[in-house]
Amino acid sequence: MRILAMWRYPVKSMLGERIDEVDVDAAGLAHDRGLALIDSTTGRVASAKHPRLWRDLLMYSAAVRDGRVEIVSPAGWTLDATAPGVDGMLSRGLGRAVRVASERPEGATVERPAPEDVLDRGVDADVHAAVLTSAEARPGRRSWTARRCT
Repeated sequence: MRILAMWRYPVKSMLGERIDEVDVDAAGLAHDRGLALIDSTTGRVASAKHPRLWRDLLMYSAAVRDGRVEIVSPAGWTLDATAPGVDGMLSRGLGRAVRVASERPEGATVERPAPEDVLDRGVDADVHAAVLTSAEARPGRRSWTARRCT
């Protein structure tokens, strides 16, 4: 196998960083999707897969510097993801109250419309979104992936 490029996404649904090397173990890539944003009103995980609510997340990027995650905003600021005030700055920029989380809250869910519905009706349309639960994390990993509620 030949690897041509590697990318990691330290914050779920933000742009990530191209990397030349990374520690990999049974839990996956170090620092990949170790953080996510939680909507303070609904308690749901923010996901750019729901573009009507969260497409602006794709204007932010995150990278690991000296073992810490830095967030770069389209407004030009760069802050450590755990810095005081980062939640407020993200909330203002996204137009929704959010907080950065490193642990999945109990019962966390995410709304995810079917991609074909979004493409058919447009990113601003009010498209039905299935509610998915956060998948169980693999040992040693903080998983922010989701699965359909049953």
